[in-house]
Amino acid sequence: MSFKAKKIKKIYEGKVAGRYDLPISHMFSKYKKQAFRDSSLKIGDKVLVFCCGTGLDFSEILKKIGKEGKILGIDFSREMLKKAKEKIEKHRWNNIELIEADVTMFKNDNNELFDAGICTLGFSIIPDYKAAYYNLVSKVKDGGEIIIGDMQLASDWYARFNPFTIFLAKRFGGSFEGHQNSLEIYSIMRNDLKEVKKKEFFLKSYYYCIAKK
Repeated sequence: MSFKAKKIKKIYEGKVAGRYDLPISHMFSKYKKQAFRDSSLKIGDKVLVFCCGTGLDFSEILKKIGKEGKILGIDFSREMLKKAKEKIEKHRWNNIELIEADVTMFKNDNNELFDAGICTLGFSIIPDYKAAYYNLVSKVKDGGEIIIGDMQLASDWYARFNPFTIFLAKRFGGSFEGHQNSLEIYSIMRNDLKEVKKKEFFLKSYYYCIAKK
């Protein structure tokens, strides 16, 4: 694990885990909900969630895939996964499995392919973001859906707000470089995937992108 990756992991093993849900829900919840509403997720789908964190996305995903579906959540922070496990137990969700692992290197033992791969607010803080992205895509079956939601550098006159949004993201590991990397992920999706749809929010500093493999 690189020095930068260790630094990010330290952030999410510290106080951030205990204080993550409120600010993230306040700023991004409605955008995330819209992404899942716009997705093609359906009853019975098997969904892989990279950087699942405290499980903030689980309830919205479950609204689409139902009890018949399955979620596999991957995160490298034990503290964040503890919070996710608390949600699972509280809501008695019995179709969610959590694994502590680095998403750049995660391998599912049975080589199972998923109907959808999801990562929100993850790739922009991962130093080896391309490895994480390609690993997620490789785990999704042909015709499956890729859903990415993340921070980005805003363009046009909205670019004047980039220093402000990066400042807000810094406590969560955000950076100018990371927001730029997120834009590159979108560019890769446009080149490699099909039916790519993107929407921008929060002064164009947050986007979600939905595409087919």
